[in-house]
Amino acid sequence: MTVLDSPDPTKVGMTGRVLLETANTLIIDSGGRPVTVEKEGAAFITGSGKRVTGAEIAGRLQDRLGRARR
Repeated sequence: MTVLDSPDPTKVGMTGRVLLETANTLIIDSGGRPVTVEKEGAAFITGSGKRVTGAEIAGRLQDRLGRARR
């Protein structure tokens, strides 16, 4: 996952593997250290190259999966 845009400019450009996802944050392993990135106001590129906004992935994972199936 790569951070394309973030309210915190120090997070822009960070790349790494997602270690943990909460309703409002992603914790990314960036260079061997965990970095917390707020989803709100952020944009990301996934490992498959898809661009997603923080609003698209906001909320609990299990709630998003339920919405996708309806």
